[in-house]
Amino acid sequence: MKMRRVVLWLALFFLFTGGLYVLQYLPIDSFFGYLLKPLWRAEAHLGERLRAFFQSYLLLTQVQGENRALKEKLLALEQELTYYKEREVLYQRLEALYQINFETKFPQVVAKIIYKGIDPYSEVLVIDKGSREGLLPQMPVLAYVQGMGVGLVGQVVEVYRSWSKVILLTDPSFAVDVKILRTQDRAILKGKGEPTVTLEFLPLYSQAQQGDRVITSGQDLLFPQGLLVGEILEIKKDPQGLFKRAEVKPLIDIYNLDFVVVLLKIPEVSL
Repeated sequence: MKMRRVVLWLALFFLFTGGLYVLQYLPIDSFFGYLLKPLWRAEAHLGERLRAFFQSYLLLTQVQGENRALKEKLLALEQELTYYKEREVLYQRLEALYQINFETKFPQVVAKIIYKGIDPYSEVLVIDKGSREGLLPQMPVLAYVQGMGVGLVGQVVEVYRSWSKVILLTDPSFAVDVKILRTQDRAILKGKGEPTVTLEFLPLYSQAQQGDRVITSGQDLLFPQGLLVGEILEIKKDPQGLFKRAEVKPLIDIYNLDFVVVLLKIPEVSL
C-alpha cells in the first residue's frame, strides 16, 4: 500500500513539474514507463487540445483585428463619400450662382450665409463678405431660382470689414418697385414680417390674377429690372377702394439657401 502511494505521489510530482517530459524517454518496459504510459497519453491528448485551442484563439483574435480594421476603413470611406457628396451639392449651387449674369456694368460677389435664424419669421441674414470686398449698404442680394432665373433675396443694410447684415424682402422695412410679368402693371412690394409679402398700389384696372409672376421693375434706381420676386396668391381691393392689393409668395426658398450673390450696385441718384 505504501509503495502504491509513493508511486502515485511521484507521478503527480512529475506531472506538475515537467517530469513527464523526461520520463517519456525512459524504456517503455520499465516499471515507471509502464505505470505512467496512460498519463503520457492523457498529457499528449491534452497538449493537442491546448495547441488547437490556442491556435483557434490566435486565429479568432487575428480575424477580429482584421474586422475592426475593415470597419474603421469602411467608416472612413463612408465619411469621405459623405464629404464628396456635400462638395458636389456645394459645387452645383455655386455653378447655379455663377449663372447670374446681368447685362449691366456692375460686378458681383458670391457670399456664404454664416447666420440664418431658425425662427421662420427671422428676416435677417449674415454673410461672410464685407467692406474689404467692396460691399456697401443698400446693395441688392440675389440668388438663383432653379429652372426659373435670378431672384431677389433682399438688401444689404449693415457692412463691416469681413461680414455684412442682410434684410430679406419679407422684412417690414423692405420695399421694392415691381411689376406683374404678364400684365406689366406696376406696384410696390412690401415685407410684413411674415412668410408672404404684400403688393400695394396695384391699379384697379389691372387684370393680374392668382399665379402671376412678380418681377422687379427697375424703376426704383436700385434693383435691376427683371429679378424674380414672387407669385400672386390672391388679389383684393384695399380698404380705400382706390387700388388693388395682393398677397405674394416669394420664389426664393430662403431657409434652404447657403450662398447668395451681392450685386455691387448702389442707388444711381440720391433722393
